Amino acid sequence: MLGIIATSCLAYYFSYQDTTNSKREKIRSVVEASISQILALQKLDIPDLEYQQRLKNLIYNTRYSDNDYLYLIDKAPRVILHPIKPELEGQLVTDIEGIEKPELIIQGFRDAFQAGSMFWSIMWPKPSGGPAKEKLTYAQVIPGTEMMLSTGIYVDDLNPLYFQRALSYTIITITVIIAAIIGAIVISRNIVRPIINLSSQMAGLSKGEIEQEFLFAQRQDEIGKMARSLERFRNHLIENNRLRHMQEHVKFLESFDPVTRLYNRQAMGEAIEREIIRNHENQDPVYFLFIRFDLLRNLTIELGEEQRDQILIEIANRLRSIMSVNHRLGRLSEGCFGLLLLNSPVDKNIETLATQILATIEQPIQLDTVQVQVGARIGITSFPDDGDQQFELMGRAEIAAKTARKMEQGWLHYSSIREQQSEQKMVIWQDISAAMDQDQFYLVFQPLFDLESNAPLSSEVLLRWEHPDRGFISPAVFVPLAEQSGLISRLDNWVLNAVAKQCRSWLDQNLTFPKVAINLSGISFLRPDFEDKLQEIFSSHNVDLNHIELELTEGVLIEDLSRIQEKLTRVRNTGVSISIDDFGTGYSSLSRIKNLPVDHIKIDKSFIDDLASSPQDLKIVQAIILMAQGLQLKVVAEGVETEQQLSILRKEHCDIVQGYLLSRPLSVADYETLIDEDLVIEGE
Repeated sequence: MLGIIATSCLAYYFSYQDTTNSKREKIRSVVEASISQILALQKLDIPDLEYQQRLKNLIYNTRYSDNDYLYLIDKAPRVILHPIKPELEGQLVTDIEGIEKPELIIQGFRDAFQAGSMFWSIMWPKPSGGPAKEKLTYAQVIPGTEMMLSTGIYVDDLNPLYFQRALSYTIITITVIIAAIIGAIVISRNIVRPIINLSSQMAGLSKGEIEQEFLFAQRQDEIGKMARSLERFRNHLIENNRLRHMQEHVKFLESFDPVTRLYNRQAMGEAIEREIIRNHENQDPVYFLFIRFDLLRNLTIELGEEQRDQILIEIANRLRSIMSVNHRLGRLSEGCFGLLLLNSPVDKNIETLATQILATIEQPIQLDTVQVQVGARIGITSFPDDGDQQFELMGRAEIAAKTARKMEQGWLHYSSIREQQSEQKMVIWQDISAAMDQDQFYLVFQPLFDLESNAPLSSEVLLRWEHPDRGFISPAVFVPLAEQSGLISRLDNWVLNAVAKQCRSWLDQNLTFPKVAINLSGISFLRPDFEDKLQEIFSSHNVDLNHIELELTEGVLIEDLSRIQEKLTRVRNTGVSISIDDFGTGYSSLSRIKNLPVDHIKIDKSFIDDLASSPQDLKIVQAIILMAQGLQLKVVAEGVETEQQLSILRKEHCDIVQGYLLSRPLSVADYETLIDEDLVIEGE
């Protein structure tokens, strides 16, 4: 009898410990999962206002019981977000009234910031009100920030569960004792056998044997009650195991791709960083291979994601078979693998390995109903020659892989691309100055159409260079070189003079023309004498600045707000209009632009490209249009190339559109013909 009581007490003790530990692990896993979502949210290229709102929604909506919630706190410590008591947001913990022993709370948060994460107990009132109760609190620092995500459970919320279990074990104990007494009195084999059986099963449960079947659970006597109690106890253990497995799965997803079970991009980057640190003192080389699969997206569209995953799993298994212990293989994106090589292999071994990898990948893959063959390209980088940061090695290896595809090569070292580019840049840089003197540059004009009147509203002037020996050179090549070599201000002045001269020509022809929008570098715009120079150039050609609009990239807006505001005001007072180009890809936000004297914002082409197929891009465009028009700003959508894109933009009440669907950049003669004909786009 004493043994039965001792066994029940021991089982209750283990249950008590498991319950407490499971609750601790539960709140830890909730915090870690939420931090993972916050880190993913930080990586999204979204405006700051949308990021803050989405962060607030995440914190406010994460409730896993009536009294359990998440809140965000900074290092001060100051409450950033609190879904239960929003009035606490912005307050220092030291300023919150009515809390008991605030020094324990503050010291706990400080210790947690130093340790990265920590459990400790505080006294805190419940959301329903009343005096402060003991609360087991857990806090974890959000990597890369000065903020910490915290939550906790009230200790007395666990008491009903402990009481219920204590009652269950008491019932079990009493049942077993009664059964033992009756067994001793009745000496019935039918009673002794079930007790022995259940005792054995109870011992099995204490050892973790939770897959047992309780044979006497259907009985309506005490034995059945005991069996059903043990079933409930077993179910609690199963739930604890389920929560433990969920936590392990969350940790797995932090570092591994769920399809191929390879390192994910984050884990691969961390592995590269560790290897760079390990080899930094001796400058021993660290090699990284970026493996980019050809036409995998096309196979996904044709065969579906399930078949694509089968292809990736087969390729991963094949590559594992030729990898050594010195290799670290990962999946970096939908159709890209990465391979980190340890222990400083020589170049010859890398090239042999790259050839072997390509041959392995190109072997036919047999799927359920079809056989496919996948090609690949490999870009190769090394520390320290190609960079001393993991993102440099990964990014430049990707560039090398893309270049290898263009050059129809299987693999390519980034260093060979860099040497070619450096030589080409040096030649072009030397020719830019001569090109301005010899008028090798010329202007083309791309119309912008008003979606309300369907008529040309303005035109963006674009600079072109026809080199006498090299032919057409893209602005994407010579403009960055001009910025790097200190020639960009001179190039901007050339454009301003050319535009002023062209406007004078049109005025002399009595030709009515829309505004001309000029792309201007931030370097030229921020010069102290820019507005004087602007007026001087156009006055010399007797052209009113009301004909001109200046397009500035978002990079200009990183300047001090008051300084840029004053600068924009002075320039705008000359009569020109101001627009912000490539909005959404750089540093600006609508909350910042609302304080600046600008007329238009141009939505970057990257948001328009997938407008018809990407719900995320559509929501971004809708938000920009809605908020910008609320600030009395006109919205320009650039890069419109399909009728469907145009239809969507018209439906969303975009103001102005520009793109190849409506008109490509035109020569002066073709543009004069267009405005002379009063061309309009087709309305709905």
